[in-house]
Formats: sequence, structure tokens, C-alpha cells
Amino acid sequence: MDRRYSSCRYLVGRVFMILSLVALSALSVADDATLLQQNAIARIEAFVEHFRKTGDFQSRVADLQQAEAELTASNRAFAARGDWSAAAHGLVRLGQIQRMRANWESALAHYRQAESMARRANDAALQARALIGLAQTEAQLRDYGSAAAHAAQAVNLSGSVADKKLLFDALSVAGQIQVSQGNLNAAVDTLNRAFAVAQGLKEESSLFYSHLDRADVYFRFARECDYQGNYESCLEAIERARADYNAALNLARKLGYAGLAKSTEGFLRNLQRQEQLVQAQRSFERSLRQTAVFAPEKPGDVLVTEEFVVTGALPPGFETLYREFEKTTQPLSGFGSPLPMLYLAGIRQQSQGNHDAALKSFLQAVELLERDRGKLRDERDRGTFLEDKVTVYYYAILQLLRHRRHAEAFELLERSRSRAMADLLASRPLDLRSQERGLYGEAVKLKSEIASLQSGLPTLIGQTDPQARQRAAELSTRIDQLESQYQSVVARMAKDAPRLGELLVSKPVSLARLQQSMRRENYEVLQYLVVEHGVILWHLSADAVRAVHVFLPRPQLMEKVAQLRKSLDDPNAPFVERTARELFLFLVQPAKPWLKSDRLVIIPHGDLHHVPFQVLQDPSDGSFLGERHALSYAPSATVLLSLQKAAGVAGGTLLAIADPDIEAAQTEVEAIAKLYPERAKVIKEPLAREAEVKTWVGDYDIVHLSVHGKFDVTEPLLSYLQLSGDGQEDGRLTAAEMFGLPLDKSRLVVLSACETGKAEVTHGNEVLGMLRALIYAGAGSLVLSYWPVDSEATALWMENFYRAVQSMPPAAAARQALQAVKSRSEYRHPYFWAAFLTVDR
Repeated sequence: MDRRYSSCRYLVGRVFMILSLVALSALSVADDATLLQQNAIARIEAFVEHFRKTGDFQSRVADLQQAEAELTASNRAFAARGDWSAAAHGLVRLGQIQRMRANWESALAHYRQAESMARRANDAALQARALIGLAQTEAQLRDYGSAAAHAAQAVNLSGSVADKKLLFDALSVAGQIQVSQGNLNAAVDTLNRAFAVAQGLKEESSLFYSHLDRADVYFRFARECDYQGNYESCLEAIERARADYNAALNLARKLGYAGLAKSTEGFLRNLQRQEQLVQAQRSFERSLRQTAVFAPEKPGDVLVTEEFVVTGALPPGFETLYREFEKTTQPLSGFGSPLPMLYLAGIRQQSQGNHDAALKSFLQAVELLERDRGKLRDERDRGTFLEDKVTVYYYAILQLLRHRRHAEAFELLERSRSRAMADLLASRPLDLRSQERGLYGEAVKLKSEIASLQSGLPTLIGQTDPQARQRAAELSTRIDQLESQYQSVVARMAKDAPRLGELLVSKPVSLARLQQSMRRENYEVLQYLVVEHGVILWHLSADAVRAVHVFLPRPQLMEKVAQLRKSLDDPNAPFVERTARELFLFLVQPAKPWLKSDRLVIIPHGDLHHVPFQVLQDPSDGSFLGERHALSYAPSATVLLSLQKAAGVAGGTLLAIADPDIEAAQTEVEAIAKLYPERAKVIKEPLAREAEVKTWVGDYDIVHLSVHGKFDVTEPLLSYLQLSGDGQEDGRLTAAEMFGLPLDKSRLVVLSACETGKAEVTHGNEVLGMLRALIYAGAGSLVLSYWPVDSEATALWMENFYRAVQSMPPAAAARQALQAVKSRSEYRHPYFWAAFLTVDR
């Protein structure tokens, strides 16, 4: 085998040498390197055109080999006479040949040389073309961080050259990379700009790819809203994708591109399958509502098993999809990966009962994901990257649980949640100056503002309504302005605070290390994983690990969570005690016999992040979980152990700020300040300025802000606390800006305001809101609110909390405060006593 392979390589080398000699001979006769290069380019273009028309890649490979020989020969001549621009052009084309033949490392080398020579020749167009090739090749290697950086450089360079086809290509590649990263709103923005350029070119092949790119984004939106349960949005995204795919198909047929037309027809079939899947899921969800299985009254009514893996018949159309992936080497647009094939193979093996093979496939897929994710340089990109891939982790986790490999399953569970947040904490420099902190907060805020505007584009793009088009144009203009500001801040960071740009890959906490912590600090953990067919409940203690599968399909869970929250958000609405009891039976009762510790840490997942577990009620005695246990919360065990161990606050220094328009807030901070005589700074009137608060918080052990708060649904990192503005600050202290607060000294941060603990939880398991920012900023323990709070009840809760926290940890103090408020007849509704959550160790 090795000998035959060596002989083959020898023959290929001889053929290439002969072709090169022929080319050199032609060069010496004609002495025209330019003509030789032109011939090579013509061969490449003819090859591409043939592929577009036929879909055939193999029969014309010899043409690429001939073109490679001609380009190599002509480039020697260009280099010899110092024609760096022509040499760069030749290298770009050599890179293209290597990329088409999947020789990735060789392609990278050619593109890098081309970019260097183009810079030497001061040729911006060729430099951009080389960067585009680099980005495409890096994306094929799934190095999306490098690919995105090079694509951005190409966009900037190509904007200044006359050839607008170059700008189109740069934007198209940048948009495809954003799709691969899962940053879909940004991709819509980028690809909409590419579409506008393509229309100006009046070149139908560019319009074909524009429609195809845009359809791919909407297809991804359809898959994303699928697991969000928003079926109408799914179907709307499918219709948008169908319109663009059909437009691309019509153009391909018009241009005579039968090969591309066939591929596009395949995309339309995949889209139809997705539509059928969405409709089937919607029907299944409706049928579930008719059953009484999910309305338990006692423990025996809940189905709890230690069977974690579903086997049996595959969904309709699965085998067709599997076979298509099996024979597809590379998609027409976007970038290829073996991940889908491994994932589908694992599902197929699992359905056949071949669990060892299935586990192997899933673990291989996870390793690919981990490697690709680690190459991303931006924490937001690392979070969005897993949006449509995180299910791969769940399949692997369930198989590991089936094999009773609990420690490995736990590690994968940790890898699947709040990873970008854990990476941020692992990368955080501990000795930042205030100027560096402020710079980082400014960067996060600008990026959040860009993301907020981009989220409005998908529903506007493609509409014929003039007002919608004008609004889309206005958003794009504003996004461009903010992008420019963001790039300026990034440049300042690179110059003045380079450490801020270093994003490490965190190592998830091990089960053994968590158990050591539980043993030392005497607490237990309830950790959850919500999958489509049920909830996996983990009970973790210092000496035991238990996991069970609770039969509660996600649609039913979502419905119950929504019912519970609706009754909690409004004190005038009756509290749905029945739902609180049902959720206790599903989420706590299976672990109740194992709970020994007074202190319980809840690590929720998905929709459970919106559940205040303190209101879950035990049907056996009517007690609430928040009365029975001192509860605290964490996004993951890794983040939990990154927090400072809760330190006592007695004897500390206090910064307390109240909004003068909230009468109870002034009473609240006055009462708290009495516990810190001569060690408190209290600001009641006028309302403190944002700039002052940013400076003050670094000097105190306890920071208490009793002001108005607002959650931003569109972009959670733009949620804010309302302070006073001045010439430099707008008075809104956003979650994004909180990343830059100097809170390393703080033992306790309390935001006695509305919705400060509210967060968006992405499908990639990132928790976005003030909690994320404050943990990064160094806060020791946190007290935040789930919903708009009642000021009088809050003042009572806070007074009791601060008295108790002088001698006990925050979670225990929160329980005492809860009991004190609940004991008042006017505050019996959980809206008043269950609004606050604590995050601490």
C-alpha cells in the first residue's frame, strides 16, 4: 500500500514537472509571462463554468493541473523581474486551485504569500482578494476566528477599490462565516449589504449567490426558532428562505447552470423536510395538551426512570437525509464539516441499539465542536457558535448516563453550558486599571448596541413596503457608524490594554472538584438538563451522584413555566398554586429523599432559568422550597466555583444609593446604613450620577443600589439601572458597562431594582444580563430581582436580609427575609416575597 502510494506520488510529480517544462518552454519562446498567466486564468474560469453547468468536478482536473504549471512558471518570471503585483495575482489563483482541490494547507501558504506580495506592490484589490481566499480556506478548516478577521479586513480594503465585484465577494464570504458562527442577525446585515452590491453590479451570477446566501440564513433561523417553540416564526422564516431559494433556482436555470440548479433543488427539498418537521412538532405539542399525564397530584403520578436513551423508529425522512449527507462532500454555499455526518450516524446507531458505536460517534462530534469553538476569538461568537449544535452534547451526555459514566457525563454537561462566560472568567486579568476596565465596558456596550440594531433587520429585509426599506436602510447606516466606533475602541484596546483581547479556553470543573467544595462548604446541588422528551435531574452531594429522567416533554415544561411566571409578575393575579405543586413534583420530589443539607444550589437549564424555585410547593405539607432550604443559583458548576467564597459582611463598608423618586428606597437605605455606622456612604438626593457610581463602587465592600431598573428584551446587555446623566454619561448604567466596574473588592452587590436578575438564556446555554456582567466584574455575592418589585415589600425584605447577613451567608439571610415578608398578611402572594435570587458560594 505504501509503495503504491509512493509510486503514485512520483508519477504525479513527474507529470507536473513535464507540464512545468512545457510551460517554461512556451515562456522562453514567447517571453510572455502575462499571456501564460492569462491562459491559466482562462482554464480556471472554464473549469468553474463547467462545474456550474454540470456539477462535474472530476473530468476537468487535468485543466487545473495545467493551469497550476502555467501559473508556477509565469510567477517565476514575475518574481525575477520584480513584478510583485502580477506575482500576487498568480499566487491568488494558485491558492484558488489548491482550495478547489481541498489542499488546504497549500492554499493557505499561497494566499499568505499573495497577501504579502500585494502589500509590497501596494495593490489593495489584490490584497483584498488574497484575504478573501484566506478567509474561505480558514473557514473550510473551521478556524472561524481567523476567517472572520481576514474577511473583515477584506471588506475594509475592497470598499476603497473600483471593482465592486470584489466588495460583493468579501461581504458574501464574511456573511457565510457569520452564519457558520451562528451570528445570524449580523449575517443578515452583512448579506443584505452584499445583495445591494450585487444588484448594482447587474451580474446575474452574483445575484444567484446573494439569494442563496440569504436563503441559508433564513433556513438557519427556521431551525433556531424550531427549538424555541415559536412555530409561526419558523414557518415565516421558511417562506422567506423558499422565496430566495426559488429566485436562485430561476437564475441558475436562466444562466444554464444545471449543476447549481440541481444543488439548489436539493436545498429546497431540505427546506420542505424542515417545514414538515416543524408542523409535526406543532401537532405533537397540541396533542400533548389533551393528556392528564402532566397534571400530577402526588409523587406516584410522575414517571421517573433511569432510562436516558430513546431507541426505535427514526423520524420520517431521516434515512434520505442520512444518505444525502453520506454522498455530499461539500455544500454549495457555506463551509463543510464532518460534524453533521457524525451526529446523524450516532442517531442512526442509537436507534438500532448499537449504543457503543453511537457513543463513539457523538464523542467524536463533540471533540470537533470543542476544537472549532476554541479557535473563535470573541466570547459572543463562542456563545452563538453552539446555538444549533449544542444538541450534540446532549446525545453524548445521555449515552454516557446510560453507560453509568457519571463523571464524564458531568464534564460534558459543564462543557455544554455557560462556556463563553467561563472562558471570560478564565481570561479576566485580575489587575486591570480603571481606564482598562472602562475601555472593556465601552467595547461590550458598542457591540451590544450593534447586535440590538441587527436584530431588527431580519423582518425588514426583502419587504416591498417603502417604509420597511427605509427603516432597514436607516438601521444599516447606524450599524455602520457603530461598527466604526467599535473598531476604534478595539484598536485602542490592542494598543493600551492588549490583555483584554486574550480569550482563553476554560477547563470545566470536574465532578471530583465540585464534590470537594461541597464537602468543605456543606451544600448540595440540583442540576438540570432539559431535552425534548423530558428533564434530566441530577442530585449532586459530597459523596453521591444520582441522575434520573423525568418524563416532562419540553413543550409541557414551557407551558407550566409560563403559567407560573404570569401569576408571579402580577400581584393582582391569583397565584397558580396547582402549577407550583406540579413543578415541585417534577423538579424536586424525585431528589427529595436524597436531600440532607440545609443549603441547596440550583443550576437551572433553559426555561428553568425563569423559575424562582423558592415558590415551588410541596403538596405533602404545603411548604415552599424557599422556606425549607437556603437557595442560591449559578449558571454552571464551573461558574459557581469561580465565585469568591461568601465572606461575612459585618464590619464592612457600605455604598448605598437610593432614587429620591422612590420613597421606600430612601427608607430602605437609611435602615441598612444604621448597620454600618461611620462606614457607609449614602446618596439619597439628588440621584447619583452614573460617572460617580462607576468610580465609587470600587471602594466599598457592600454595594447597594435601590433605583429603577429595566430589562431590554431585544439585547439583554443593554438592560440598565437608571441613574443621573451628565455631559459624558446618559445616566443608564447598562449591563454591558457593568463589565467594566471595579468590583473585585466587593463582598456583596445588591441591586434592589426591577428585573435586575432577569436574563435571556440562549439555546447555546449562555445567560445574558446583569448577572453575567457583575460576575465578570468581580462581585463576590449577588442579590438580584426576577420581576418589577413592590417598593414597600422590597424595603422590608432588604431590612431583614441585611440584619441576617451580618451573621450568616447571603442564601440563608435571603431565606430569613423571605419568611419575614411572607408572614405579613398583606404580602402573602409570592410576588412580594419571592422576587429575589442570590448568587453565591
